[in-house]
Amino acid sequence: MDTSVTRKSNETIADTDNSIMLNEQDRQILSGYGEIKLLSAKDYLVTEGAGDTCFYLLLAGDLVKEQQAKANMLGMHKQLEVGELVGLLSFFTKEKHTHSIVARTESKIAIVTREIYDSLLSEQPLLWRKLQNIGLHMMRKHRLAIHLDKLFGPFGAMLPFVLADIENELEWVTLPSGKTLFQQGDVPDGAYIVVSGRLQMTTKLLIGNEVVNDVVSAGETIGETALLTHQPQAHTVYAVRDSELVKLSNFSFELMLQRNTRAIHNIAKILGKRLSNLPTEKALAKTPVRCIGLLPANDSVQLTNFAQELCSTMSDYGTTRYLSSDIVNSELATDGIAQSQENQASSLRLVEWLHAQEEQCQFLVYQSDPKWSEWSARCVRQTDQIIVVARAGSDTDLAALVPHLSGERQRWSLVLLHNADTDRPRNTSAWFSANQPDAVFHVRDQHAADLARLARILSGNAVSLVLGGGGARGFAHLGVIKAMEELGVPIDMVCGTSMGAPLAGMLAQGANAQEVITRSKQAYNKIIDFTFPIVSLIAGKRISQAIKEQTLGWNIEDFWLPFFCVSTNLTTTLPVIHNRGDACLAVRSSVSIPGVLPPVPHESDLLVDGGVLNNLPVDIMREMNPFGDIVAVDVAPPIGPKAKSEFGTEVSGWRLLFKRLLPWSKAPSVPGLGATIMHAMVAGSALKRQKIIEQQQADIYLNIHVKGVGMLRFDAQTKATEIGYQASIDRLRTHFESSEKHSIARKGE
Repeated sequence: MDTSVTRKSNETIADTDNSIMLNEQDRQILSGYGEIKLLSAKDYLVTEGAGDTCFYLLLAGDLVKEQQAKANMLGMHKQLEVGELVGLLSFFTKEKHTHSIVARTESKIAIVTREIYDSLLSEQPLLWRKLQNIGLHMMRKHRLAIHLDKLFGPFGAMLPFVLADIENELEWVTLPSGKTLFQQGDVPDGAYIVVSGRLQMTTKLLIGNEVVNDVVSAGETIGETALLTHQPQAHTVYAVRDSELVKLSNFSFELMLQRNTRAIHNIAKILGKRLSNLPTEKALAKTPVRCIGLLPANDSVQLTNFAQELCSTMSDYGTTRYLSSDIVNSELATDGIAQSQENQASSLRLVEWLHAQEEQCQFLVYQSDPKWSEWSARCVRQTDQIIVVARAGSDTDLAALVPHLSGERQRWSLVLLHNADTDRPRNTSAWFSANQPDAVFHVRDQHAADLARLARILSGNAVSLVLGGGGARGFAHLGVIKAMEELGVPIDMVCGTSMGAPLAGMLAQGANAQEVITRSKQAYNKIIDFTFPIVSLIAGKRISQAIKEQTLGWNIEDFWLPFFCVSTNLTTTLPVIHNRGDACLAVRSSVSIPGVLPPVPHESDLLVDGGVLNNLPVDIMREMNPFGDIVAVDVAPPIGPKAKSEFGTEVSGWRLLFKRLLPWSKAPSVPGLGATIMHAMVAGSALKRQKIIEQQQADIYLNIHVKGVGMLRFDAQTKATEIGYQASIDRLRTHFESSEKHSIARKGE
């Protein structure tokens, strides 16, 4: 295990550490603060199921915990010793007493109220800290007993004795969010029980990708597979929440299995679940988002209204709860508990309460404090996705905030709030000069569609559109866009390769279907300017001018919708994902069919059409939208050109031209240069397309055969659009109208 990234507690389950025991001086000080009370024999101090706002110190006498009938028959009872604290667990957790406690002889106790306890912080800080440690230990022990009984039991009345058998074998591990428990390939040294928090299991594939296999929640075990098989760890495991674990040694783990045959059954179920989640290339890049943290970029951002509106919108997709520090303090009826530090007993109570909220709700939205605080830090550690909220046009300096977001495996995105009448975002690049968010989202005030789009993205219900390359056949994409708009299906993210890139860019700028159709007809109707083919068949001046006019000087990060397009770097032979920077350069690079259009020079490299390596970038979109629906539109022809005549291995272009000019001469049927180049280009990404189909990476894969439209027939937009519409409308209707979440999405629009 990587001990450099975890904090281990030296305590065992036994009460042997001085930090979790009161000495005689401590007891004298505490009794001096407490209210003294005398109990007669058979008087009850506490009753099972009752609650208290105080705890007790036994000064003299004989108190005993009343056990269930079976335990009494076996002689199992717990006699409390003089100097022992009573009711401290219930005091910290606010839970009901699990046992009744009765006096067998006349007894003397000191009552410590909440007010007295709070006063100790300033007047007796060492004693206050020791009480915190004792409370934390009791809470851990109580929670561990519950999980042990569930995993390896039920033990019933034998549970205390089972705990006693292994008390010296247990080790507590505190694992902060983002920290690694063990790495794939490590030698196993024990099994772990997650007492609170949440872990994530990943596997690194041979191709280098890291994929998620499973999530480990409170009450589950991890590391047991390697322990049982005596093999190296098959996964890397790290915390996605602040987590508390107990490490079981080999001896204690085997003892649990021997104590109860049910334990073997329970562990077998866990192993079966793990083995069924073997890694594949289709595996998602992260776990489902359940908890979202909202942080203000600076003091001027008012988060409350935005947070409440976001929660209201997200509630369409599942039960959503909004949490702020004030709400937490109120719900737990304890002032300042939201600001609990990690090593306080109140912190464990808070973590358990937050975990309970997560179990009850589909989504939790945490709102950070205006100024950085312990609650703000917890908002970062307890959430899957961090959203920094800022006003567009405000100070872009996040220097005070970014250090808190630079933890291991930390992901965060930026939401820019715009005035309601904003025509287009501007200067978003300024936010990236010193910051590195994973994504940026634009939201206008009082704009329901913008907020609905953000809610779908954050909740895992976004709809993404992937538009493939295919020359003029790409105009079939327009028909798909038209069909989606008619069906009321929102498009939340969009990307494209080659001809798909400029059409996707118009959508990302906020254009509707008719606007995209109109702009496409104006821009790409007459763009063929043939030239002497030294560099390319087409000079590229017209298409470059059309792209420049349509991108309107926008940068990609200024688009209303998340967008990217793909080109191929001839210099490095690697794909290039354009998701920031000059939109004109990105789109022009993506459409640069080798041999048809000149390559685009960029930073000493040459960029050409993205279809060379990835003509349908569903895999890239799946990383952006791991849980929502992806509509992939493939207009590449299903098969390439056939040899219609035996023209041999040599063809003279001059002779072929001469024969075509003579009406009585029969010229051989040979494929054109443009068609050959286009088909050769998309053939290079055919294997990737096949994987998309086989692995069902797209939720809807539309392979539209645009029959009768050549790849350079840019005057055939109307025909191609109609083909795309007719080929997609029924498939789209069947998929989206059968989905309740998408009917909700349409209502939000």
